[in-house]
Amino acid sequence: MDGEATITPMFSRFWMGNYPLTVGIHFGQLVDYRFGDGPRYYLTEPKDINMRVPDQVLKTVVFVGLPEIPDPEYRGTAFIVTAPGTQSNHFAFMVTARHVAEKLEGNDFYIRANKKRGGMAELRGFADNPWWYHPTEREYVDCAVTLFSPARLAELDVEHIPIGLFADKEKIKAHNIGIGDEVFIAGLFTKITETSQNIPIVRSGNVAMMPDERIPFHGGMYDAHLIESRSIGGLSGSPVFVRPTLQLQIGTENDEPVILNGPGKILFFGSVVGHWEVPEGFTPTQAEAVNMGIAPMVPALKIKEVILQPRLVEMMKKINDEMRAKNQKGAKLDFAPSEKKPFTQEEFETALKKASRKIGSPKK
Repeated sequence: MDGEATITPMFSRFWMGNYPLTVGIHFGQLVDYRFGDGPRYYLTEPKDINMRVPDQVLKTVVFVGLPEIPDPEYRGTAFIVTAPGTQSNHFAFMVTARHVAEKLEGNDFYIRANKKRGGMAELRGFADNPWWYHPTEREYVDCAVTLFSPARLAELDVEHIPIGLFADKEKIKAHNIGIGDEVFIAGLFTKITETSQNIPIVRSGNVAMMPDERIPFHGGMYDAHLIESRSIGGLSGSPVFVRPTLQLQIGTENDEPVILNGPGKILFFGSVVGHWEVPEGFTPTQAEAVNMGIAPMVPALKIKEVILQPRLVEMMKKINDEMRAKNQKGAKLDFAPSEKKPFTQEEFETALKKASRKIGSPKK
C-alpha cells in the first residue's frame, strides 16, 4: 500500500515507501538463512547473499601439497572444521582424505590459503604433526584430521564448517535427505593453480546412493555414499554439501495439487574420496568408469566420529578444564599469569607447538 513498508519474502528485502526521507532507500538483507545450523547475522549485506553457493563455503577450502622443486605442488584439498569448547572457544581441525594425509604424514608439507588483504599465504606443516584417523574403522573411512592453528590465523581469509552443520543420522532423518537431493563440491582444480589466490572449483550434482553397507572401491571396502558428480584429481578431501529438497503446493490443476520443488538449507554432507583413474592398457569397459560421473564420498557422520573420537574428546575436555581454571584465577586482581603452556597433554602440546605457521614462498 502507498506510504507503507512492503516486504518481498522471496528475497527478504525491505523497500521503503513514499516517506519523504526514505523513498527509494534499500535496507539490505542482513540475515543469511541459507545454512542448516541457523541464521547468520551481518552488519552489512554480504555481496553473495542471493548466490546458490555462499562465499563462506569456498573459504572453508585450502589446498595441500608436498615440497617440490622449485615450488610446492598442490595436489589435494582440505577444509576446516570446528568443534565448540566450553569456554567460548573452538577447536579447529584441518580435514582431508585419509589417502592424502598418509602421503603428508611424516613429511614437511604445505597448506595454501588466501589472505584477507589479497594474495595467498603458504603455511608450513611439519613431519611430526600428528594426524588422527577413525579410531576403529581406519581402513574403511577415507578421512584424517590434524590441528589447524597457524600463527597468523587472523590474516587468513578462511572460514570453518561448524560441526553443528554436519548431516548426521538425526539431521538426515529430520530433513528427509535422500536420493536425488542436490549436492555441490568445492575443491582444487589442478589445471588452474598458477593464480595469485586460491580459486576453488565448484561441481554440482545429486545424491545417487546411500547404501547401508560398505562398497568396493580401489581394491578396498569403504563407508561411503555415492554422488552423481564427476570427481577429478585434486578434489580428494574436498567438502561436499547437500541441500534437501523442499516441496510447496502452489496451486491445483485438474483438481490435483501442483507441487513446486526447490533446494532447502545447506548442510555439510561429507568429503570426496576420489575417482576412477584409467591406466594405460585398460579395456574400453574398464576405461568407461572414469566417465560414469559417480564419485564416492565419506559420510559426515564418519568424519564426526574421527573428530569426536574418545582420545581427542579427552584432550579437548582437559584443555577446557584448564582454561576454566585459568579464567577463574584471572578474576583475582593480584593474579600473575603462569608461564606454563595451557595444553599439557604431551601429544596435543607438541602438535600446537609445531602447528602450521605462515612462511614466505619457498626458496628457489
